[in-house]
Amino acid sequence: MSDDETIYLDYAASNPVDPRVAAVFGEAGLQVGNPSAIHACGRRSREIIDRARRQVAGLIGAELAQIVFTSGATESNNLALLGSCLPLSKKFPGRRLRILTSPLEHSSVRSVLERLAADHDFLIDELPVASSGSVDAGAAAGLITADTVLVSLMWANNILGAVQPVAEIGKLIAAERQRRGPADPPVLFFSDAVQAVSRLRVRPLEVGVDLLSFSSHKMYGPKGSGVLFVRDPKLLDPLVLGGGQENGLRSGTENLAGIAACGRAAEILAAERNQDQRRAIALSHHLLEGLRSLPSGWRVLNDAPETLVEFVFVQSPRFRGDELALRLDAAGLAVSAGSACDAGKRAASPVLAAVYGEKAAQQGGVRISFGRFTRDEDLDRLIAALRILSAGR
Repeated sequence: MSDDETIYLDYAASNPVDPRVAAVFGEAGLQVGNPSAIHACGRRSREIIDRARRQVAGLIGAELAQIVFTSGATESNNLALLGSCLPLSKKFPGRRLRILTSPLEHSSVRSVLERLAADHDFLIDELPVASSGSVDAGAAAGLITADTVLVSLMWANNILGAVQPVAEIGKLIAAERQRRGPADPPVLFFSDAVQAVSRLRVRPLEVGVDLLSFSSHKMYGPKGSGVLFVRDPKLLDPLVLGGGQENGLRSGTENLAGIAACGRAAEILAAERNQDQRRAIALSHHLLEGLRSLPSGWRVLNDAPETLVEFVFVQSPRFRGDELALRLDAAGLAVSAGSACDAGKRAASPVLAAVYGEKAAQQGGVRISFGRFTRDEDLDRLIAALRILSAGR
């Protein structure tokens, strides 16, 4: 990479597209024929989708009927939350239903929960968060009540990379289900796994997760394609009505190129995740060693053991997070001051506030995230730029 090219260190916002995935995207984009048509062109398009569904299902250990293709994780989150909760509010009129979540959730989850509370009278309970950035799983037992119909917990946080105790929460939910009778409302478990799927072994059926979302562009695929795992299609009412595509849960002519690429990205990820992880661990060690060589005052916030190694959140002794991100951008380094989906909002990060307090949230920092195509020399360039900024030059 030449000096005038930007070094991309914002993988948490979006991964670069793997060339092998781009090839499939381009090929499928030229395929004619509606996948719902019965002629040969339509059947070929349907075969492309069927192959992608097998590839995605194989990645997370799911059945084919449990995979719903969407336009991205935001749509998947909306479908999971609204599609499950709105029918329950109708089924149990006059009962104040509750949702248990965390203050760490992505804005596409928080916004939907706020809407459910404001327009449909749901009560939203929040799990406490430890200084490690993970929720207190033990507290969940006392917060899951007879009126709790949904627990929403992201698998790994998109700001700090803190991995959440999904398996432990799943066991508590399973125990609560055993206590409920046939006339009681169900309790469902939803997890936003956008950051986790490309970095961890994610198997929703093994940990009791009913609904799970992820996105193509966070696993080296193109933007505009996402997935919702649905353990039982009867759990949801669709939000988009029409031709009944995607097992009746997401109508509309399918995004053939995006789905094909999502499938290929999942296939590569399943085959190469261990290799990716070994590379990421080595890069993380290299980056942290470089950060430790900086003058005093620089602080790595997310240094707890249960943290994605590809995420390093750094605070500067001199600059607010957004200012530091802009200075690094001017130096040809792309990092983030927070979630890309919250860009432009100058308010303090609710995630940082929940974990480290308001003062740390106001100061902010930069999230450095890397992956499959990052090199040691990219991180060396970053450390050199931070050293120059430390010297006030």
